[in-house]
This record gives sequence, structure tokens and C-alpha cells, in this order.
Amino acid sequence: MITDRYTLRENNEQLVLATLIEEKSISRAQISKMTGLNKASVSDIANKLIDNQFIHEVGSGESTTSGGRKPILLQLNKFAGLTLTIDLGYDYVSYLVTYLNGEVLKKETLSIQVDKSSCLEVIQHIYQEQRAAAEESPYGITSLSIAVHGIVSDNRIVFTPYYDLDEIDLYGTLSEKLSIPIYIENEANLSALAEKTFSTTVSNLVSISVHSGVGAGIIVNNELYHGRDGRSGEIGHTILYPNGKNCPCGNHGCLEQYSSQKAILAAFQEAKKDDQLTLYDLITAYSTGDTIANELIKNFALYLSIGINNVIASYGPEKIYLHSTLVTEIPELLPLIKQNILSSFSVPVPIESSTLKESGILLGGAALSIQEFFHLSSLYLGPNKMIQ
Repeated sequence: MITDRYTLRENNEQLVLATLIEEKSISRAQISKMTGLNKASVSDIANKLIDNQFIHEVGSGESTTSGGRKPILLQLNKFAGLTLTIDLGYDYVSYLVTYLNGEVLKKETLSIQVDKSSCLEVIQHIYQEQRAAAEESPYGITSLSIAVHGIVSDNRIVFTPYYDLDEIDLYGTLSEKLSIPIYIENEANLSALAEKTFSTTVSNLVSISVHSGVGAGIIVNNELYHGRDGRSGEIGHTILYPNGKNCPCGNHGCLEQYSSQKAILAAFQEAKKDDQLTLYDLITAYSTGDTIANELIKNFALYLSIGINNVIASYGPEKIYLHSTLVTEIPELLPLIKQNILSSFSVPVPIESSTLKESGILLGGAALSIQEFFHLSSLYLGPNKMIQ
């Protein structure tokens, strides 16, 4: 029970703002009807939000059948601030700038070998560059979200298998240098948050990211599930083959040593005796009927289906999303994965290739920044014009 008047008012403000964001354009009377708050309270809250430049009036709606004055419509002021998200891959850095409605303003990817020294320099450079471009916005860059390919707990990088960012206090160092809130989060978690914010209204979902490793972002009752010390969703480190290949986590036979894009590319390079081959060379070889590529893709589908089956049996999600260049670029891969999933627990669960594609991680960071800026526990913005 809420007993503090300030807390009650804050919750009412969040309810009004969340309703306004989801409905895009809505009148005070409609907000009152949808939230159950009286019209005077809604009007008072709306005026405060207007004063803070969070929302603005955008014209008149349709009058009721009984006539009378047309209602004034309210809308989120997307130009009030900007979000900045940086994705730290092991061999690239991507960044995304959005308005406060998630609409993309700028996206760029840099080819760079990421380590504990190079990442600090590139993050500060990107921030300073985008901060200068955001000076005309009332709130400027509202916060910085950073995606890390590893385990993260409360802004602390616990474990990174493919670079050394767990050896530095990235949050502490950046907090001393940058004058904005900073959020460091696991990349699979951000992908899941992106699906919840831009793709679906289901309350429980799992987003599986297949990149250098294999990770799962888990949404339970509309909120990210982190587990102890941020260790939930590390499905890449579940055991596929006991006493199998060595994994940087210390185990042997981990799923991602067989079904990550990094692993399948390494196997392709070894088979072809060419370490310069890329993932797209593998995709091209598969499309032309190359025997080695065909066998690797077939095994990839089988191994990944085992991981998906285990996730569904463990979490019982309403929907599964896959974030993988291979699944996106090879249309027959998704049906092949589904064919390998036979459990009565798993068959009814929809499995989809993410329409957000490579923007999923970055859009998840934007969603996190927007939620935190407006103090919302959950957010749904729906599809918009996004750079893929």
C-alpha cells in the first residue's frame, strides 16, 4: 500500500506519462478515463509535464457526439532530449542516438579491436561529439547506455570471455569524466528490452543473441530478469557436450563453443585453411551449395535448437526472438531450427527472427535510457522508423 503522498503523486505522474507515451496522442479526458485518475489530477500532472518540456499540446481532437469544445491533444515532446547508446563488440564499436520516442537520429559502426584502454578513449570521443550536436535540446544527452558482451551486475562488469573489460572499473572511470547518468548492461538483456519496447506487448519473452557468444535476455512480467549478480541468461555456458571443447568460462563443451557465430566461423576458416574468411563468405558459400558450409549450418541449427528447447523448458516464455546475422541472412535457417524442436513444452511457443536485426542491442540501450529518464518500470513505444 502506498502511504506517502509524494510517492502517490510520483506514481500518478508515471501512470499519466506511460499512458501518454503508449497512446502517442491523447486528451486529458481520455487519460483520466484510461487511468482512473480524476480529471483535475490529470490536468495538474499534465501541466507540470508541459512545464518540464516532457510533453506538449499538439492541436485539437474530435469532439464528442454531444458536441462541445474539441479536446486538446497531448503528445510526448521527443525533442526534449537525446539518448546515446554504445555497443562494445570485441572487434567493433557501434553507437546510436535517438530522440525520446526511440526515433533514430544517427547510427554508426567503427571497426576497432576493443580492449580496456581503447574503449575508454572511443567512448569519450563519441560522447563529446554527440554532446556538442545536442546542445539545442533542453535536456541534451540524457544518459549513456553501454552494451557489454559479458556478465554485468549493477553497472559492474563481472566477466567478459572475449575481451578484458572486466579488468577495469568502466562505470567508475566514466562517471568521473562524464556529467550524465551511465548504464552498463549485458547486450542480450538490451536486445530483450528492445523487443519489449518496439516489437511486442507480451509480458514474458526471451531474446536469444548469437554473436561472439550465445546469450539470452529474459523479460518476466514486463521487466528484465537479471538473476544473482547478473548471471541469468548465460545459456552459452550451459553444457552441450560433457568434456567437450574448452571454454573461457572454465567449463568444457559449452553451447557457444559449437553454436556461436564466432565458433562456426572459426570452424569454416579451419576447414578452408583461410583465417581471413568472414561470416558473409560462409553465408555465400552456403548459398552456392558448398558442402562444408552446408554441414556447418546444419549443425548450427541443431545445436541452437537444443539451447532454445532448454530455455523454453526453463522459463516458459510467450515468445522467443532470435538475434543472429546467420538467421537473418539465411531464410531457411529458422524453419530448420524449428524442425529440431519437438518437445511438447516448446512446440507451441512462437520463435521469430528479430525484425530489429543488428539495431536490437542499440535500441535496447535507448529504451533503457528513456525508461530511466522518465522513471518508468516498463515502456512500449511500438514500431517506428529505425535504421537497421
